Amino acid sequence: MLQPAVPELTSIAHEHDALVIADTVTSIGGVELKVDEWGIDVAYAGPQKCLSCPPGASPLTLNDQAMEKVLTREEDARSWYLDLSLLEGYWGEERAYHHTAPITNVYAIREALRLVAEEGIEERWARHRRVAGALKAGFVAMGLEMNAPDEYWLPSLNAVRVPNGVDDGAVIDYLLEKYDLEIASGLGDLEGEIWRIGCMGASATPKNVSLVVSALADALQQQGFDADAGAAVDAVAEHL
Repeated sequence: MLQPAVPELTSIAHEHDALVIADTVTSIGGVELKVDEWGIDVAYAGPQKCLSCPPGASPLTLNDQAMEKVLTREEDARSWYLDLSLLEGYWGEERAYHHTAPITNVYAIREALRLVAEEGIEERWARHRRVAGALKAGFVAMGLEMNAPDEYWLPSLNAVRVPNGVDDGAVIDYLLEKYDLEIASGLGDLEGEIWRIGCMGASATPKNVSLVVSALADALQQQGFDADAGAAVDAVAEHL
């Protein structure tokens, strides 16, 4: 995983007077994230993945250097809604009006964060690694290949190669219709080449992992791929 290299990468960026912006939508609440310690200047996220919270209000953080850049920009922001200089006033002591806050979403995030605190953030990170590791072990045991090398593996979102001769869309449809499970196809250049299989938040449980592995083996067998379901289930159990 990339986390150990992040401080080195941010240091290189800062040596060139560049700010580091991190997309943590699929990480926050599930994968180790240390914004200040790693020297990340700006980080944004979404609540609907590892936080298991309804979408609608997104966490955002900027350090002093990044905020100074925002406040001294020479051109106006293109969008009123994303003008952070106006948002600063909304959340500051002056409470300048910018928008009507989505109050129910704020309460939802508060409850989601309460559950994170109750479990413990480090324990939550460990749960995602353990459960997603079992999912990964099951995929490999049934004869599938992960798209990313181990050092780039993201536990919360697993990219699995579509075997030759298998219709990725047919597998997706089969899982949804028979098991009420939804996995996603690849995006951009990876469309049709991979499946994206989430292991996030409240859904990152041993029971769900066992179900996904068994169901995917069944769907692949329907496509004529010799998926070893027994070996996959055994690998999941051994990892857990």
